[in-house]
Amino acid sequence: MIIKIFKYLIFGIVIIVFGFWLFRTVYNRIEKEKQESISYILSDSDKALIHNGDIILRYGHGLVSDYIVNKFDEPYTISHCGIIRKSEKKIEIIHSESSSFLSEEGIQIQDFDSFTDAGHKNSIIIVRYNRCKPDESVKISNAAQYYLDKKIPFDYAFDSKDTSTMFCSEIIWHVFIDAFNRDIFLDENNKTNFNQFKNFYDTAQFDIIFNDQLKDTDF
Repeated sequence: MIIKIFKYLIFGIVIIVFGFWLFRTVYNRIEKEKQESISYILSDSDKALIHNGDIILRYGHGLVSDYIVNKFDEPYTISHCGIIRKSEKKIEIIHSESSSFLSEEGIQIQDFDSFTDAGHKNSIIIVRYNRCKPDESVKISNAAQYYLDKKIPFDYAFDSKDTSTMFCSEIIWHVFIDAFNRDIFLDENNKTNFNQFKNFYDTAQFDIIFNDQLKDTDF
């Protein structure tokens, strides 16, 4: 009897796991088709506003992105963030992302246009840290480069205590600790809270340089 119950239990678990995998696969496939059907590239005049070390926020496609947006329930619809590295020749994003739509996962560097194009149209917000001198913002991209060089995998467990893997906002938290010894994710209870993007809209820390969500959105 016990053996039979155990077999049913194992069978039930397998069915649940397979069902979730199938649901996620179909869901992400639909989201990928949406992503590929719409081009989202910022204009040259918009890009001219960007400085090295700015933070870029977007609403990405996929099950995880939708979960984050619904869980945070903030004024702006954001699921992902990264650090901008800008030179005279190009603009790139250092960020940590899962491999849902990308060929690689974890901390990586991505061309600016491909990063924005992977998000929902009109979802990009760019902010700038205002507690440092303009010539100190390079510390942000330099610190991000350090973690990029370590090739840290994506943190699917979202465990901020484990630095062997990192999710998107976790790397930015470490970057600001390293560059300015400042915890940018302190909440109203003076505790580090990664489950929010609203700190990037806090004018005591950041200035909003570009906000495409003030336009009509497709989400």
